[in-house]
Amino acid sequence: MTEVAVRLVEGEERDIALKLEMKIFLEEGYPYDYHIYDDQSRVFAAFIDGVCVGALRLIAQSPLLPPSLVDCDVWDLEKWTSMGEMFEELATQAVEAEYRHKNIGFELIRAAYTDGRIRGVTAMSIITEPENIQFLTENAGFVCHQIGEIGFKGWDCAPYVQIMDEVEVGQAATHPEVYAWFTESVPERLLAAPRPVV
Repeated sequence: MTEVAVRLVEGEERDIALKLEMKIFLEEGYPYDYHIYDDQSRVFAAFIDGVCVGALRLIAQSPLLPPSLVDCDVWDLEKWTSMGEMFEELATQAVEAEYRHKNIGFELIRAAYTDGRIRGVTAMSIITEPENIQFLTENAGFVCHQIGEIGFKGWDCAPYVQIMDEVEVGQAATHPEVYAWFTESVPERLLAAPRPVV
């Protein structure tokens, strides 16, 4: 496969990425009303030969609470809302069907994580199925905490939170090669665990 370029996008590229996001979500029958968050979203896109094949957005906590906090039955809402700008939601991930299972989704997550870490975000939420969290934990050393009930808009999804310090310590201990790659562009001084030399 040709090399994938992943980056934060603005302007026309952002518009293209968001159209792709909506198309894929609607094709999959997944609830889609994310345009209300456009003004508080940072959008990342994956390109192959100049064509957008994947998109991901981070949603800040203001002015609207993100879906993980407003559309889910969260157990300790005040704990997360009180974090303000240090809490964001990794809200969407959409990759064209023919490019799935080729690490593009993980590349998008890495770009968003790096961006958030550099800007001072300390926790990221995600709404997903428990089996996806199990996969991330077992195969990439992610540390995720379920923060609410399963049942996002009729789907078997629950809200989870990744505390970035815990993710880094966990990855460094259990999956050092993944950790070295995943945090490659995060300044060492921001990391909760030393980046290994692999």
